Amino acid sequence: MPFSTVGFMEDMTIDFPVEQNDLEPRKKSRVIPIAVGLFIFVLLVLVITEWAVDSSGGKSKIFSPSVELADGEGIAYDFDLLQGTPAVINFFASWCTPCRKEMSEIEEISKTWGDRVVFIGINSQETNIDEAKKLVDETGVTYTILYGGDGKLLEEVGAIGMPFTLFINPDASIAGRYLTALNRNELNQYLEKYFG
Repeated sequence: MPFSTVGFMEDMTIDFPVEQNDLEPRKKSRVIPIAVGLFIFVLLVLVITEWAVDSSGGKSKIFSPSVELADGEGIAYDFDLLQGTPAVINFFASWCTPCRKEMSEIEEISKTWGDRVVFIGINSQETNIDEAKKLVDETGVTYTILYGGDGKLLEEVGAIGMPFTLFINPDASIAGRYLTALNRNELNQYLEKYFG
């Protein structure tokens, strides 16, 4: 029987090993943690932004400090004097770099709103009260500055850092909380929003 190479070649199949791409599973295994991490990061940014921009969160809905605060002469401030008048309360410290600029912005806006709104700066979590007084002198603020604020007061108003600003309604309820340095335009917008 004659041997046919054509038939032999047709019946012959060669199985080449399929090359596994080891990079593909590694890429997939890295994509999932990166995607989850990115999602968590975006979620945190949204939560923090919501808090920083306009938050009604916090433990108390009424501004009623449980700690005694005094002016530069050591005279205790009576917060009952705020009844019936809207107020802007700004927490600051000498070691807080953004606080310095914000205090100057508040000073400028207080010249426009000062006859309708009380502006108060509360020095908080200060390690050296003389440094705080020096900051007040350097910024040239003329609105009321109080000393003696501590971590307890910040916690009461729902602050997690500084600068921190409260907008207080005439009935002492808290209208807005802002964990960010506010500029003149932002301050003016919020004053219009709450007290305009």
